Amino acid sequence: MAWNVITSVVSLATNLLPSIRASAHASSSSSSNSNNSDRERARAVEEDLERLMRTLERIKATLYDAEEKEIRDRSVKLWLKELKKVAYDAEDVLGEYQYEVTRVQVEARNASEASGSHKREQIEYIVTIPNGTVDRLNKIRNRFDEIANDREALQLRESDGVRRPNNKISRPPTGHMVDEANIFGRDADISEVIDFLLTEKENSFSIISIVGKGGLGKTTISQLVYKDERISQCFDLNGWVCVSEEFDVRGLIKETIESFSETNCGLSGLSQLQDELAKIVKGKTILLVLDDVWNENQNLWESFRVPLKEARTVRILVTTRNKKVAKVMQTTTYLNPSTLSEYSCWQLFEHYAFSGTSYTMPKHLVDMGRKITRKCGGLPLAVKSIASLLRHETDEEVWMEILESGLWEIKESKEEIFPALQISYAHLPAHLKPCFLFSSMYPKDYMIKKMDLIKLWIAHGYVESWSNRKIIEIGVEYYNELKERSFLDDATTRFKEESCKLHDIIHDLARLISENEHYSVEINHPLYIQERTVPRESYHLYVRGSMGYVNKILQQTMKGLRTIFMDIHWGDVTLCNLTQFEVLRVLILKWDRLTKIPHSISKLKHLTYLSITSKYLKVLPLSIGLLYNLLALEAHCKYLEYLPENIGDLANLQFLSIRANIKNLPKSLCSLTNLLELAIHNQKTIRDRFLDYVPHGLVNFPSLTKVSAMWNVRSIGWLKDMKDLKGMISIGRLKNINNLEDAKRANLRNKCKLEILELYWNYHVAIGNNVDSKLVLDLVPGACEGRIVGADDINFSLLECLQPHPNLKVLRVGGYPSAIVPGWMRDPLLLKSIQQLRLERLGYIESLPFGNLHTLKYLYITGCFSIRTMQLEQLPSQLESLYVFCCDHLELITELGHLDMLETLEIGYCKTLKSITMDGLHLVESTELFGDFSHEMPQINRQSISSLTRLSIKYCGSLHSLPDGLIPSGPCDVRVEGCGFPNYKKSNQRFL
Repeated sequence: MAWNVITSVVSLATNLLPSIRASAHASSSSSSNSNNSDRERARAVEEDLERLMRTLERIKATLYDAEEKEIRDRSVKLWLKELKKVAYDAEDVLGEYQYEVTRVQVEARNASEASGSHKREQIEYIVTIPNGTVDRLNKIRNRFDEIANDREALQLRESDGVRRPNNKISRPPTGHMVDEANIFGRDADISEVIDFLLTEKENSFSIISIVGKGGLGKTTISQLVYKDERISQCFDLNGWVCVSEEFDVRGLIKETIESFSETNCGLSGLSQLQDELAKIVKGKTILLVLDDVWNENQNLWESFRVPLKEARTVRILVTTRNKKVAKVMQTTTYLNPSTLSEYSCWQLFEHYAFSGTSYTMPKHLVDMGRKITRKCGGLPLAVKSIASLLRHETDEEVWMEILESGLWEIKESKEEIFPALQISYAHLPAHLKPCFLFSSMYPKDYMIKKMDLIKLWIAHGYVESWSNRKIIEIGVEYYNELKERSFLDDATTRFKEESCKLHDIIHDLARLISENEHYSVEINHPLYIQERTVPRESYHLYVRGSMGYVNKILQQTMKGLRTIFMDIHWGDVTLCNLTQFEVLRVLILKWDRLTKIPHSISKLKHLTYLSITSKYLKVLPLSIGLLYNLLALEAHCKYLEYLPENIGDLANLQFLSIRANIKNLPKSLCSLTNLLELAIHNQKTIRDRFLDYVPHGLVNFPSLTKVSAMWNVRSIGWLKDMKDLKGMISIGRLKNINNLEDAKRANLRNKCKLEILELYWNYHVAIGNNVDSKLVLDLVPGACEGRIVGADDINFSLLECLQPHPNLKVLRVGGYPSAIVPGWMRDPLLLKSIQQLRLERLGYIESLPFGNLHTLKYLYITGCFSIRTMQLEQLPSQLESLYVFCCDHLELITELGHLDMLETLEIGYCKTLKSITMDGLHLVESTELFGDFSHEMPQINRQSISSLTRLSIKYCGSLHSLPDGLIPSGPCDVRVEGCGFPNYKKSNQRFL
């Protein structure tokens, strides 16, 4: 945690030094007293910053060692806490100067635009050093010097950042022996592993990895698998090696040899050991369990793996807490054990606390025992430890104390449960530690939205930007790595947004480590409001309850808060004065009855993240435009009608999300050139959701990766430089374009990250898309006015201009009024990634307008009136879904048998369709199959589609029969109605 704050201060100082030097140089050109004073302040700040940076680099070199020792050394923990506090003070001082730098730049830009000058030149802005900065920075530097001197007393060594094993917090070694009587609830997991080991035939070298958090029972599952008689009889050699933190190849090969041979090995050289192991396993079938693996080094794994290849069959069972470790080992199959069920937890608790006979114990102790069990969150280690603690305890007060305490407050938990989990924390890279700890600000079981959490990490400076990569992409990597390391669990919300939560025990671990820095307070009913205080050492606070209660909490003197999340569910009290929180970085207001944001919010100069959710707020104050450090702004307010006209002054804004009743967008929006994500959703009816907006300035947004909006536009050329756009673009009423040059400027072929493209010549067709970036554009009449480029067929030329990048996955074209299509639609290389294709109302094309698209899985065709014969041999054989509707002149469908992986076939409302054949030669219609409802399904004597699971043919009146083999012999839902023979239904081989 301290490592990230120090890194942030060094980065901030590095970025600000050029501006400070410019101020010192500019001041020296004048001899006035005021300028002399400014020059002296600038030089003093410059000297202090340079010295401070040197000190911080020395401190930073010892932080890896310190953050490992803090887990067990109280003095080191206190040293880090003091270091972090001073680092925060330094960050605040530098943040204030950064605010001034941005303010001067924005005001200069606005003045230039007001004067009519729009030149964008690199200007060295002169920013005066605020009064008091020199003294504050000097005191901070002196405090850092004192902290740096304490390193020697604490014996902190400098480190290169590579973590090395530390035996003082390592897990005790494991063996293969286990008492089955002590195990509950793992039968299904054990059976799954055994089935894999006994039935896997495809690979001679297979690895199954059991991945999960510490204390989940991964080793126990492996022990019971290893002990199973079927396993011991199936393999020539069985071995068990406890790997632990250090992946010592020589030591591990030696242990493997000793485990297989059951004799001591006196060899020590790596080559000798590899030769010996290869000799032992040669031509044999072997099972090797590698328990508690942490290695992420591919080369070390390969050195260990090489001699095992001499075996005829190799099965390796791995336990690890990190999915990345399993990937390095080239895992064949993963097992992710869930937590124990409540019933199994109770069996385990009863076994250890009551010796398996709870019916002989007092009922009140049994009831409390069940409640304590639920607190353990299904983690076997926690259940076993707490139950063992209570085994001989009959004092009801002791049981009640454990029930009402957090697990981190119980001495035995600190000694047994958390050391096992702290190993995982110790292995976390330094940049992930603050991200994990911050997640514990939320109460237990809170569903945390993935992208919200990542943006909060960015707002606090936890995500380091490097190279040319987008910071949001790096944040996603952080999130995924925490999931792979079992610190974040998947959670599904009712809106199906990707979310996560912390397991209760992992949440307790984070609170234990951060010691109240992250805190949450909840009051679930106004009748239960009690006096609650928030610890003074808290930096990040989540508070939920009535407005009156929340105000009472916030009125405590906690000026150092850097995060406030107010989740207010009732109360009409006015929002308290927030300006007391001078160093606040994140402010989240969720309160339906919020009607006004005070103008004083502009005093929160350090604010980087502002989120407002309300049903009654109609206006955002202009003072929000003075929050120059703001990176993310969210306003989800149903009746909000206007955005501040000066929103363009938020020069650092990267994320803007509006869900409201917006009538129009301010022109200054186009000044937000650092935007990465823009979402504007109007809470109106579908047609009214389109905002009348001519985004002429959006050409200034080359960094945009996600845009979610619905706009009436007169041009699409402004899409030109947005090469990083993801998700979906849908363009409607293309018939209104008469300037092909504008369509070319849109440059859709350079958008390599775009997944879905919709091109409609008339109105959009409402299709549900589960994408978080959806830009819907409606071209108004008179769009793209200008010089009309001559073309024999302007629609053909227009579609040619709208060629997408070959990475596109989904293409939908509707209302295209031409008989020919451009070459890119016929070239498989130009649509090499396409998976879904939807053609609607292409009334003039006479055949399928594309080549053999090898990646195509889904094809939907409707309203293609001119197609008479549909030859399916040009479709890829791996097509999974085919839909054909409303093709009024379609008479023949051939080569259906070519689609041997087809799962869904639906044909409907093709009134002239006469024949469907399985191949291209046999055009003779099959005999009637459905003359009698009791008729048994005919024998399949021709080519069939065994993969088909759904067949629907409706209202094709000219179709009098179906080909033999169309209906598979296996389970398949069949619906045939409105054709030239009786209706027919079949489900799971049963006639309905």
